[in-house]
Amino acid sequence: MAKLRSFRHSGPSFSDLVPYAGLVANGVILLKDGSLMAGWYFAGPDSESSTDTERNEISRQINAILSRLGSGWMIQVEAVRVPTVAYPAVTECHFPDPVTRAIDDERRAHFEREKGHFESRHALILTYRPPARQRSGLTRYLYSDPGSRAATYADTVLQTFETAIREVEQYLANVLSIKRMVTRPVEERGGFVTARYDEMFQFIRFCVTGENHPVRLPDIPMYLDWLVTAELQHGLTPVVENRFLGVVAIDGLPAESWPGILNCLDLMPLTYRWSSRFMFLDDQEARQKLERTRKKWQQKVRPFFDQLFQTQSRAIDQDAMTMVAETEDAIAQASSQLVAYGYYTPVIVLFDESSTRLRENCEAIRRMVQAEGFGARIETLNATEAFLGSLPGNWYANVREPLINTRNLADLIPLNSIWSGNPVAPCPFFPPASPPLIQVASGSTPFRLNLHVDDVGHTLVFGPTGSGKSTLLALIVAQFRRYPDAQIFVFDKGRSMLPLTLAAGGDHYEIGADRDVSPAGEVNSGNGLAFCPLSDLSTDADKAFASEWIETLVALQGVSIKPDHRNAISRQVTLLGEARGRSLSDFVSGVQMREIKEALHHYTVDGPMGQLIDAESDGLSLGSFQTFEIEQLMNMGERNLVPVLAYLFRRIEKRLSGAPSLIVLDEAWLMLGHPTFRNKIREWLKVLRKANCAVVLATQSISDAERSGIVDVLKESCPTKICLPNGAAREPGTREFYERIGFNERQIEIVAAAIPKREYYVASPEGRRLFDMSLGPVALSFVGASGKDDLKRILALKRKHGLEWPTHWLEQRGVGHAASRLPST
Repeated sequence: MAKLRSFRHSGPSFSDLVPYAGLVANGVILLKDGSLMAGWYFAGPDSESSTDTERNEISRQINAILSRLGSGWMIQVEAVRVPTVAYPAVTECHFPDPVTRAIDDERRAHFEREKGHFESRHALILTYRPPARQRSGLTRYLYSDPGSRAATYADTVLQTFETAIREVEQYLANVLSIKRMVTRPVEERGGFVTARYDEMFQFIRFCVTGENHPVRLPDIPMYLDWLVTAELQHGLTPVVENRFLGVVAIDGLPAESWPGILNCLDLMPLTYRWSSRFMFLDDQEARQKLERTRKKWQQKVRPFFDQLFQTQSRAIDQDAMTMVAETEDAIAQASSQLVAYGYYTPVIVLFDESSTRLRENCEAIRRMVQAEGFGARIETLNATEAFLGSLPGNWYANVREPLINTRNLADLIPLNSIWSGNPVAPCPFFPPASPPLIQVASGSTPFRLNLHVDDVGHTLVFGPTGSGKSTLLALIVAQFRRYPDAQIFVFDKGRSMLPLTLAAGGDHYEIGADRDVSPAGEVNSGNGLAFCPLSDLSTDADKAFASEWIETLVALQGVSIKPDHRNAISRQVTLLGEARGRSLSDFVSGVQMREIKEALHHYTVDGPMGQLIDAESDGLSLGSFQTFEIEQLMNMGERNLVPVLAYLFRRIEKRLSGAPSLIVLDEAWLMLGHPTFRNKIREWLKVLRKANCAVVLATQSISDAERSGIVDVLKESCPTKICLPNGAAREPGTREFYERIGFNERQIEIVAAAIPKREYYVASPEGRRLFDMSLGPVALSFVGASGKDDLKRILALKRKHGLEWPTHWLEQRGVGHAASRLPST
């Protein structure tokens, strides 16, 4: 027989050192000592965009929430710095043309070439250790009804804990963006859950091993200590799962604190976990411990023999007197119950496969912490104890003194969050797990730009001339092509969107000019684009639009619209719906009122606008990407601009069928300055989200935006606001505009100090961030080439080479390596 005794190890293992017992409710874990634990993920505001008053207010609110807790409670705030997710894969994007795909490939290569991308994630763990059953038994009979007396001790404790954490969550939700860690099903068969995992337990596993992946729970979720166990080797530098473990302990606090005092750790290009553990004491227990400390310092004020013989032979210890006074102040604060006291233990945990690199990283963190006025050391003999004390729910390991209060704790814990953006497009109408619109490598923390906040993608872009607005809009358009079946409609001024439109195979229409660019990309001369706005009268909605459109034309000629006019127009539109000819001239020949005929003469073939809106058939063909250049149309005046844009808006609205769509209004102040378009934009901002369409309003004129009368609508309906650098942002007149759209003093300073044509500041309910667009030569060749000389060269190449002009254009700009990857026809 085999001798089995040598295989039976009865000594303690790593699982005996961790406190986890079982899952007793959704997101609630029972610990071995009877404690209950729950957790949340949270995101705090970006302190760089917050004023001192706002930061102090957040700390005050956090202190007010935490001071409600007392003995038996423990909070652990975890800041995790992890490598960022990769750039969206090629298979996740659906670029329909080689140019926009080449732009994205260049951005992907730049992102992957820039090493050291990290982002911070924050978690909050709350643990409750109930009083002993003997202590709570009498209370149960004195302060409860007969029904609750019948409940078991375990059920009562669980109910008390869930009620308490529900209240804490409600308070924290007013300050932070918070999400509960819950138990989720993984697989369902026949209506039954066959597998599930708990987000809280997944986070615990990450804290132990540094690996973040779901762990399947057993049918009866008990003995979790064996699921979370790992191979641990003790020593001066412990090893967990074949990776070296380093712990940097913060063992000295400065004389005073302020909100975000350790925010510098959020900028470190390292992977680490910063654990801040705080064990609460109620006011009575805190006063007892503080009184004991006061007596110790009091005894040092005068020497022992002076106290014994009642003499004063030596000088009084001034330092001891100062500490006595400070301890008395702490006792008074504890008595006021405006703050709570407890034991604070902060450590920073690092993993690395190389012991040398781990030592260097620990030294870098230690130096940074010490530079902020804290004491810090790299744990050696105490490394295992410090690591165990950082694990969620561990009350006993590595308890550090002295006491601090929750007001200092609110300043010390990592509440700051550098916003990295949503890793997927948040719009529910997009395909599931769609990639973000734009992802950039901006500093050590990358940024993902999404126009959408939930299902609203309307965006306000504001910046002075020459700050890079046209480049930003062109890049947004190019990157929006990544979504399947995407539709893009751009109203441009100055032909800044011409290079990208032609390169991506879009349609570029120069309305009102003697030339346009055909869908095939060929530059034509002649009469240009012509419309037949009355060509489609198949539905009642089409007839209603036609009647209203003609009324607008008549009103623009100075005719006051009366009921007789409306009746005549409506009658003739109905008759025109049954006729073969539907040009504006056909309408004029059939309408009976002379006043209407004379008013519409300006828009028929006999008038100056007839070549544009009095065609026999409509020349406008809308594809997936079209740009309308309206500079020439603007020069024709309001009487000619309004009818054309009103018709184009109608055609676009009919194309919105639920596919991802984007409408870009460059120089939107032109539309905001007219009541007709102002009302149309107001309507779009309210209803187009249901059609999965986002509207981007770009303007450079503050005065026109102010006079539009819909600044409040822009503020409310455009959750995403992108501001370009503006050195005049601090000046009176301009400053008030930024304040009206919700910017604080610090944000205005950021906009004023940003670098033009390079940095952009985005603000949304999800976060705030100043980022660098990181444009490469390929992208700049198509989104940043808007000068007159560049446009002339592009059109010349187009006439000479046809659809292959992007290849020759890149070669002229010295980007031949990218040109070789574009397909030729």
